[in-house]
Amino acid sequence: MTRPSPVVHFLYEPGNGGLDRVAILLANGMARRGLPTELWLTKATGAVADLIAPEVKVRMVPTPSLGPRGLRLFLQIPAVARMIREHRPRAIFSAGNQSNLSLAIARKLAGHGSTRIIQKITNPVLRPGSGRWARRYRTWRFGVTAAWGDMSLTLSTADARRYAKIYPDAADKFHAVPNPYVHPDMLVAGERRSARDRQHPPRLLCVGRIAAQKDYMTLLSALALIVDRPWSMTILGDGPLLEDTKRRAEVLGIAERIEFKGFVADVTSYLERSDILVLSSYWEGFPAVPIEAMATGCAVVATDCSEGLTELLQQIDVKTVPVRDPAALSRAIGEAMASPQPVDRLRACAAIYSIENSVDEHLRLLNQLCPIS
Repeated sequence: MTRPSPVVHFLYEPGNGGLDRVAILLANGMARRGLPTELWLTKATGAVADLIAPEVKVRMVPTPSLGPRGLRLFLQIPAVARMIREHRPRAIFSAGNQSNLSLAIARKLAGHGSTRIIQKITNPVLRPGSGRWARRYRTWRFGVTAAWGDMSLTLSTADARRYAKIYPDAADKFHAVPNPYVHPDMLVAGERRSARDRQHPPRLLCVGRIAAQKDYMTLLSALALIVDRPWSMTILGDGPLLEDTKRRAEVLGIAERIEFKGFVADVTSYLERSDILVLSSYWEGFPAVPIEAMATGCAVVATDCSEGLTELLQQIDVKTVPVRDPAALSRAIGEAMASPQPVDRLRACAAIYSIENSVDEHLRLLNQLCPIS
């Protein structure tokens, strides 16, 4: 009997990024539906390695120990091509931007056209602040990537529309799909949430790497504008601007109200205990944390850093605020303190991103692209 062709999820490593967790959860979900499912990894160890289900077969991709991740992905292309020829996967899901093009090249090199390459665009093609030549290069590179792959998954319908417009020759390849951000514990936490006690100061939360993209300086400036009101803030994350951020909080006189907890692998308990999640980013692809917050019934205040997130929040009458505008952000936080967002609407909006629904949608697109004969 011929062995069924596996569905492969290609992931560089099971690290601490949201991309890594998503790839593993999708592989687990497909394996538990009875599909022969494999993870192809460059590194076997990492923060979320223990999430890999026993039903998922792990194969290591031989890779030279030379240079940064981008160079290693390029140098491993011949090895990936050999693995495609040997194992003949039905399809390979690329976890994110960096591996999209290298997998498409490997499939061409393998000469195994029946293996479908399903790419995922996890970060914007064009980012605010990029120079002219960087924008031209990225536009060209993503165009080649889309042309050489079979399907490009985006994290929101807004992104799918945008890329179809930028790349009209590949417009039919872009499909929006919900990522598996919401696990059952988050939805259970949302069911338990009760109305906020107005007698207690609102508990604010911010989650994310402390780097320029997340714009913690705007967050701190916004908080300093509402220092006359009671509140506390917990920040989960670390990064190159951690010490600068702490010093800025001291200068603004709000350091005693802010607790820095560092990187936390599972933020569910913090979301459950918080009243308002604040996202102050300058730009995002489609951020997971606001979705996770809504699943637990935690209100969300966010900048207009992601068109997809802005459209999603509009569905529940929550407006985003301009990026890099402390005054607008402080007003939005104050309004959320005064008028709590309805928990049921928050949870219903987030339920689309449950693990089960996400696996269903990825399988629907897989079967649309390469149905089982």
